[in-house]
Amino acid sequence: MNSLFKRNVLFIDLTNREIREDSVENLYRGVQLGGACIGWRMIYDLLDIGTDAFSPKNPIIISVGSLVGTSVPGAAKIAGTSKFPTLAEQHKNFIGSSISGGRDFNLMLKSLGYEHLIITGKSDRPVYISILDGEVEINEAEDLWGKDTEITSILLKRRHGNEIGCLSIGEAGENLVRYAIAIVDMTNSLGRNGLGAVFGSKKLKAIVVKGNKNVPLVDQDRFDKYIHNVEKKISEWDNLQTWRKLGMGGGWSTFRITQYPGKWTREKWDKLYGTETRLQTMDKIIGCSACRIACRTKWKIRDGEYAGEVGLGSPYGKSATSGQLLDIEDHRKTIHLVTLANKAGLDFYTFTRMTDWLTVLFQEGVITKEDTLGQDLSRNYDNYLKLLDQVVKREGFGSLMADGWLAVSEKLNISPNDYWYAGICKGVDFIYDARAAKFHPLMMAFFTNPRPHHGGCHSMTMRVGRNIEEIIGEMKIWGVPEKNIDRIFTRTSHSGQFNVGRYTKWMEDAMAVRNSLGVCSMYSAFGMENMEWLAELFSAVTGNEISAYELMIEGEKAFTYKKLANVREGFTRKDDRVPELWLRPMNSPEGKEETTDYYREKVLTKDDFKKTLDDYYDERGWDIRTGIPTIEKLEKLGIKK
Repeated sequence: MNSLFKRNVLFIDLTNREIREDSVENLYRGVQLGGACIGWRMIYDLLDIGTDAFSPKNPIIISVGSLVGTSVPGAAKIAGTSKFPTLAEQHKNFIGSSISGGRDFNLMLKSLGYEHLIITGKSDRPVYISILDGEVEINEAEDLWGKDTEITSILLKRRHGNEIGCLSIGEAGENLVRYAIAIVDMTNSLGRNGLGAVFGSKKLKAIVVKGNKNVPLVDQDRFDKYIHNVEKKISEWDNLQTWRKLGMGGGWSTFRITQYPGKWTREKWDKLYGTETRLQTMDKIIGCSACRIACRTKWKIRDGEYAGEVGLGSPYGKSATSGQLLDIEDHRKTIHLVTLANKAGLDFYTFTRMTDWLTVLFQEGVITKEDTLGQDLSRNYDNYLKLLDQVVKREGFGSLMADGWLAVSEKLNISPNDYWYAGICKGVDFIYDARAAKFHPLMMAFFTNPRPHHGGCHSMTMRVGRNIEEIIGEMKIWGVPEKNIDRIFTRTSHSGQFNVGRYTKWMEDAMAVRNSLGVCSMYSAFGMENMEWLAELFSAVTGNEISAYELMIEGEKAFTYKKLANVREGFTRKDDRVPELWLRPMNSPEGKEETTDYYREKVLTKDDFKKTLDDYYDERGWDIRTGIPTIEKLEKLGIKK
C-alpha cells in the first residue's frame, strides 16, 4: 500500500511478558483492507484446531478499521476477534468478531500506528496493558480486579489522565461468564457471545491507550470531494434531527414493529417505553468519533426508586424489548437493570431472555426449586436483581446460567428451541424475531454468519416496507454486478419478490467491508452509504486504487477466511439452520404473527427456508450439501486452505 501512515501489529504475550511489533505489510503483503479483514486472516493462521476458548493459546485480536482516524462519517469501529466461549451444539465454539465504536480508544490506537493488537498467553495475576504515546507496558491490576467497568475506567483515567481511551471488563468477565462483554470508552461494547470472558481468562482487566497523532491522507482534495457528497446525503436524511434528539431511540418507529415480543399491545408498549417515555431519562446524546448521527446516550433517572442514577451506552432497544419480555412496566427499573449489566460487563440481551425463559418455566412448574438450587424464580423484579447478581458472581443457580443456553438445557433437560421469542442458533439467542420483523437478509445473517449475530449486516430492508426500486438501487451502489442483481431480484416461490439467500451473501460481504474499513453500518441501514464513495475515500486515504466491486471481493475473501476457521472447528450446514420457533405462530394481543417474506405475501415453510439456504450457498460458490467453501471457489479468491 502507498499509505503515508504506519500499519503496525503489536504482539503481547501475557505469559512471558513479551512485547514485540511487526508491520502489516511484512506479515500480509498485498492485503488491502485492515480491520476485521486482517483479523480473520490472523486468527485463521494463529489458532490451532480445537483450542479451548479459555486457553492461553486463544488469541484476542483487536483491529482498527482502515478509515478510523479520518473524518469519514461513522469511521470509528474496532473489531475484537477470537474464539468465543459460547457453547454451540456438541460443545463447539465459533470464531468471529465483536464490533465496537468508541470516542477515544479506537482513534488513539490508530494514531499510534497500531492497526492490530494480538494478545496471547495468560497472566498469573490481574494486569492491564497501557499503550501511552508509544510506550507499551504490562501493569499490575490487583487493585482493579473486582471493580466494575465504570470505576475501572475512572481509576485508570485518574492514573493516566482524562485524555486516555479505555477498554475494560467487569466482574462478569473476571468470573468467565460465557456471555460477558468488554466496554469501550464507557459508552460502547465489544458485546455478545463472551469476548469479555476471554479477557478474564487471561487475567486481563483493561487496555488503556493515549496518542494524538493525525492520520495523514495521500490525496486531500479527492478526499474532501467525496466527504462533501457523504455530508450532503446525511444532511438530507429526514430522520436526522430525531436521532440527534433521541439517539438510538430515534429508530422507535421501526423497533416497535421489528423487535416486538408479542406480550403487550403495541399501544401499551408505546405508552410504557415509547418516545415520550424515553425523553424522561434522556440527558445527552453521545457520538462515536467522526459520527454525524450519534446513537449512544447518557441517561439519568430523574425520579422514583433509582432517582439520580446515571448511565452511559445505548439502553433503548435493550430496555424496551426486555421490559416487555419480563413484564416490567416501569421503564426506570429496566434501565436500572441495563446500568447494572453494563457495569458488570454482562450481555443484557442474553441475560434477560434466559431469565424470561426460566422464570416462566418455574411459574409453570416445569422446573422447581430442586432444579434451581433453592433459588425462587418467581416472576418479579427483586428476583431479576438477585439473578443478575448471581450470574455475574457465578453464585448459586446463577453459576449454571453463566454457562449459557446449552449448559442450562442439558442440566435441566429442557430445550432452548422451545423458548418463545426470537430464536436460538449455535447457542446464541437472537435480537430480532422474524415473525415480527419478517424475513429479510439481516434475519438470515443470524444463522448463516459463523458468529450468530447481524454484526453490521444492515441494509435498507432492515426498515419496514421499502419499495423494490430503492432496494435495487442500494445493491447497485454496493458494486454488485448486474447479472447478480438480476438473479437476486427474480421472484421466487420460496422468498418472494427478491431472493433473500442470494441477497444475504452480498450483504455479508458488504458487512465485512464495513468492519474492515471501520465504518458504522447505521449509514447503510438508512440509505446514506455508497460503496462507490467508500472506495474513493479509501483510495484517497491510502493511495491504493480500488473500486466498489473490488471492495466487495475483498469483503468476500475476508468473510471466507472467517468461514474456513469455523469449518475447521466442525461447523457445517447442519449448524446454519433456521430457528424452529420461526415456523410457529406468535400469538400476540394484536393477533397472529407469522414468518412471512419481506412484503408479507406468503407464510414461509421449512422447505422454503431450505431452498433459500441452497440459494445462499450457491451464490457463494460453496458446496450446497455441506455449506463448506469449495476448492474451486477458494482458488478463484486466491485463498490457500
